[in-house]
Amino acid sequence: MSDQNKIAESIEYVSKNTDIVMCDGGSGNLGHPAVYFKFGKKKEIVCNYCNKKFIKKD
Repeated sequence: MSDQNKIAESIEYVSKNTDIVMCDGGSGNLGHPAVYFKFGKKKEIVCNYCNKKFIKKD
């Protein structure tokens, strides 16, 4: 897998109406404990375990 594909997979776009997202890092060796993040007034959240980025769509 190319570095570009890895970067694209580490970004998830969510609805502008989304308030909370959950990240578990994926399956297998890539996983981590499930964590929940609240957007509040933010448009972007980064998981503190795996650095996956969640971005609200406009």
